[in-house]
Amino acid sequence: AGEITYRWIGTYDPVNGYTWTYEICIITYTKTSSIQADRPSLDSVYLGDGSPPVVFNRSGKVNLPNDISRNTYKYIYTYSGNGTFLIHFEDPNRNSGVVNIPGSVEVPFYVSTLLTVNQFIGANSSPVLTYPPIDRGCVDRIFIHNANAYDPDGDSLSYELTVCRGLNGNPIPGYSFPLTSNSFSIDAITGDLVWDTPITIPGFAPWEYNVAFKIYEWRNGSIIGYVTRDMQIIIGNCTNRPPV
Repeated sequence: AGEITYRWIGTYDPVNGYTWTYEICIITYTKTSSIQADRPSLDSVYLGDGSPPVVFNRSGKVNLPNDISRNTYKYIYTYSGNGTFLIHFEDPNRNSGVVNIPGSVEVPFYVSTLLTVNQFIGANSSPVLTYPPIDRGCVDRIFIHNANAYDPDGDSLSYELTVCRGLNGNPIPGYSFPLTSNSFSIDAITGDLVWDTPITIPGFAPWEYNVAFKIYEWRNGSIIGYVTRDMQIIIGNCTNRPPV
């Protein structure tokens, strides 16, 4: 699981205008016990302006419960001028046995974020996602996830489901949204991702799924960027009843 965010750290003066320097941050969640999944650096991150891919070195790693590590990679970059830039990276491979991604262990992980540089828009930082993209739910119990995102510039946010992507940023062949007894959706305004409700499937629990959604930034009625989150949901047989 993971996403890319950015923070404007440039300068502004009335004569020369803005300098477009950003701290770009990639956060990934990987399997702690897998040596192959450990990445001291991400070697091919594209910044969207036609420049060669760059290396993001890892600035932090935290081992979490349930065999999960949170990895943080940062890079400072200055864009030369106005434009719309798709920041993206691809990394092999995903966990094995993901229910809704056929042959998942051979499928790359890919996320992207859109950054707009424009003197008339002014300085902008991406939404900040405060809740991690690893979550758990129960069969036959409604599942709700919210990234708890906020925008440091006060821009409006909206949410939209998208498909998980893999090689070259293309939709993963055979990918499907999780099976439900009713519906799987995201509230465009609140950002509540609602799975109503997970069902039992062949095989042994727990079952692992990957889903993705975009968080759009709006300023003066126009979209000025988005962050894509690709997240993991683990569904099990359990007796917990969620609050009403």
